[in-house]
Amino acid sequence: MANWLVIALTVINVVFIMVLVGLVLAQIKLKRQLAGLVETLEANKNDVAGLCKAAVKVDHRIEHTDAQIGELLIKLSEQQFVDQSSHPYGGVIQKVRSGASVNELMQNSGLSQDEAALLIRLHGAGQQR
Repeated sequence: MANWLVIALTVINVVFIMVLVGLVLAQIKLKRQLAGLVETLEANKNDVAGLCKAAVKVDHRIEHTDAQIGELLIKLSEQQFVDQSSHPYGGVIQKVRSGASVNELMQNSGLSQDEAALLIRLHGAGQQR
């Protein structure tokens, strides 16, 4: 009976050793996977940091461009005002854009019917630009 007990304990020890070896191999595999994941995480962290820096630069460029566009719009509106006021028909064109009729232009601005009609065709409210 002692032989059976020794054999049973030996088999149990062999099974435990095999399980232990399997667990050690699994631990080694998990350590490798963890190292790979840590490496991937670091690479992703560096990518996100780079994207944040690029986004800040783009934001600054957009702000600068918006400021330039604002300045250009102001200059353009000033230039249009100067152009219209220096134009001999500037005031009449403003009246046409406000919806003046041919008769109003003839009476108030001293234009002929053909001139008034032409200005309304060129600068009237129905014109698409």
